[in-house]
Amino acid sequence: MKLPFHVTDATLRDGLEDFVLKRMHHEEVSRLGTLLDRVGFYSIDCWGGSTFYNALTGLLEDPWERLKRLRRAIRQTPLQMVVRGQMLVGFKPYQKELVRKFLAKAANLGMDIFRIYDQLNDLANMRPAIVIAKELRKEVEATVLYSRSPTVTQADYLRLAEDLINVGADCICINDSLGTMTPEEVASLVTTYKWNFHQPLRLHLHDSQRKAVAAYLVGVQAGAERVDTVMAPLVWSDSPPAAEQLVAALTGTSFDPQIDTGALAAVTDYLEELKAAHRYQEPPRRKAEETGAEGYLPGLLKDYLREELRSRQARDRLQAAFKEAHRVWQDLGFPPLKGRILEIVGDQALANLFAAQRYENLTDDMQDLIRGRYGSLYSIADETLRHLALMLRERERSHPWEGRLRQPPGITQEEDILTYSLFPDEAAYFFQQRDKKPAAPPTAKPAAPKTPTAPATRLTQAMPRGLSLTLKGEEVGARLEAIGPLRGNKQTLFINIGDMTEEIEVTFLASGDAKPEYLITLHGETHRLKIKKVFPKEEEYTPIFLEIDDKMEEFLIKHLHID
Repeated sequence: MKLPFHVTDATLRDGLEDFVLKRMHHEEVSRLGTLLDRVGFYSIDCWGGSTFYNALTGLLEDPWERLKRLRRAIRQTPLQMVVRGQMLVGFKPYQKELVRKFLAKAANLGMDIFRIYDQLNDLANMRPAIVIAKELRKEVEATVLYSRSPTVTQADYLRLAEDLINVGADCICINDSLGTMTPEEVASLVTTYKWNFHQPLRLHLHDSQRKAVAAYLVGVQAGAERVDTVMAPLVWSDSPPAAEQLVAALTGTSFDPQIDTGALAAVTDYLEELKAAHRYQEPPRRKAEETGAEGYLPGLLKDYLREELRSRQARDRLQAAFKEAHRVWQDLGFPPLKGRILEIVGDQALANLFAAQRYENLTDDMQDLIRGRYGSLYSIADETLRHLALMLRERERSHPWEGRLRQPPGITQEEDILTYSLFPDEAAYFFQQRDKKPAAPPTAKPAAPKTPTAPATRLTQAMPRGLSLTLKGEEVGARLEAIGPLRGNKQTLFINIGDMTEEIEVTFLASGDAKPEYLITLHGETHRLKIKKVFPKEEEYTPIFLEIDDKMEEFLIKHLHID
């Protein structure tokens, strides 16, 4: 009997961070999305989390445009994003109006599944986003973060899962971003969860300790219906395990995820080519460490401390910094080291290291953390910090730190207003740089011949300069930019589709039928196209039936006036 089991790809959000978030531009992301769409994944986790901020600041690309292009590229597979509860994709809580407008815009642009979490498992920070996403009639995966805190028990995780389900979660995700859960712990937690709840359970386990695949296998056998993976070329020390590895282990079993291995191989080939084109040398994977060892510290936090000490020219104090960071983490009750919490622990450890005594100087973020601005800490173990937390909370009268919806002068587009409201300084710089860019880079358009060289029987001769094409209710503008020389029965067209210039090779096929037939090659993939029937009308739109790879599609064509 085939049991329900699904694999989600998280490459575009959780893959090799230095490559995915800092080097892959819109066109490459869109192409990868097209290939991933054919594999048979349950969903594609591709937006939200760190992707928004990195696109805006590192790549100087509009994060909303990335979502639009992904939606155009991915037609069959649901899109999934990560939402940091009331913090959305930012680093502080935002007012409910901004949360609502952000989620509504993401939903309107094609987001299907919202995975919502809080870096401290604070239900109050997750509730507004869950409620709003449900009002938008979207699927909600609410997340329980796993931590190494000795004071947090399995019963605590299950209690939080129950609360999230009562708020409206459709699915619960168990997230272990440090990769410290053992297969035995996974099996026990999944079994107990499935005994108490009928909502699907997802496992999102990072492979930092090389346990994730084994944990996935026992978790699936215990009843988990969904897991997250990353494509093998972009797996790294702190990502989920490789999809290829898990598929190989489960193919042919009762948990076979029905993945198209041929399409999977095509994605792998493209990613390898992409890395070669960028001349990217990936860093070596970190060695797995014993998580139960005294003074254990996650690799990501160690990396952060190394970089900070290097900038201060104090690398000789690295081991002392590691020990102090572990103590700070312990003083806070071993909260999940997710997002800003990891940096706060690292910064306070360095402040303690260079001070005369521990906690002599609290960083601003550390003060915000212990007063509850990032959510409620489950427990504070250190007496000094508990005392400081009480003092700071008594002084807290209002919440001016919550981000609000803001509209700067001259900005009218809704996406830009939301971006500015989330990151005012970064957005202002991005808008300034975007306005400097020419509308169309000169290299994007090959020179077009003065007169078309194709005979009247070819597609190019009859093609208008501008079209609006509507398929299944979605309208896309297309504009002929240039026509390459005719070589035999092949000709290259440069067509701007949705503001992105594409190079399309057209091959005319001789046919006994009166209707012309063509081979259309785009991004290395070839499709057979045949015009079956055109209904000329005096109206704005003209219906046209095209046979594409033996499948009939009806388009509505509208001619546009192009200068």
